[in-house]
Amino acid sequence: MDAVKVKEAARRFGADLVGIAPLSRFDGVAPENDPRNIFPQGKSMIVIGRRIPRGVLRSMENASAVNGFYSEFGLFMLEDQFLAKTTYDLVIWMEAQGYEAVPMFGYDADAAAGFPLGAPVENGKPAPNVYVNWQLAAHLCGLGETGKNGLFITPEFGTLQRIAMLITDKELEADEVRTRNVCNDCNACKDGCPLEDTLCSRCTNGAVQTGFGRFNSVDKIAAACGRACLASLEARGLLTSKFSTPFRTDKPWKRDLLNRNIEEVK
Repeated sequence: MDAVKVKEAARRFGADLVGIAPLSRFDGVAPENDPRNIFPQGKSMIVIGRRIPRGVLRSMENASAVNGFYSEFGLFMLEDQFLAKTTYDLVIWMEAQGYEAVPMFGYDADAAAGFPLGAPVENGKPAPNVYVNWQLAAHLCGLGETGKNGLFITPEFGTLQRIAMLITDKELEADEVRTRNVCNDCNACKDGCPLEDTLCSRCTNGAVQTGFGRFNSVDKIAAACGRACLASLEARGLLTSKFSTPFRTDKPWKRDLLNRNIEEVK
């Protein structure tokens, strides 16, 4: 089993993105975010991604299904079922090759820090739970970068992917960390937000509140800032995925904290 076969298997099981990094790239991260505190025998990090259908974001853009189609096919169902199945199948395939792999969801590590669970099993070890920063892991595996809006961006799909991780005890050939920046501080996200960055948890413009199971984090991919980012990336021709029609075809809708149409309030 080598990196080529791992990537072939991952894609066969449904992955649209696959990247690999040695765990040494995580040197210096906080103990509560270090994958080696989850699997000390691990040698490689594998990050896989499945794309979010552009159409479910378009439904949000058109205001025809706010938090409807997107929240399921772009977030909860995609992550909990489709991506989970891909991750599980890859783990079982790796075990059949004689190697172990620990699967992990790409949950918000910063949000998880506010939910301490349990106590250290012994001195010198971090308290549960240890959560790997999936955006850092995906970057170190060569898949992309975190944009100015805090969303992870890939050259293939922009902001439209969900990520899972696997730590394996198999040493695999690593991918290079991408040095080309897709996000070039165009400010489309900032200009497209009708509120303020500090009000994300109260956003009525397409943000999804994930609930306690995901540490009450806020998913902003389909929010006004996230949609503005995708529209800008596509308009500037920075993504390898192409479509027959532009993502943004009309002036975007915007709502205030009281869920009122801002244009009507003015």
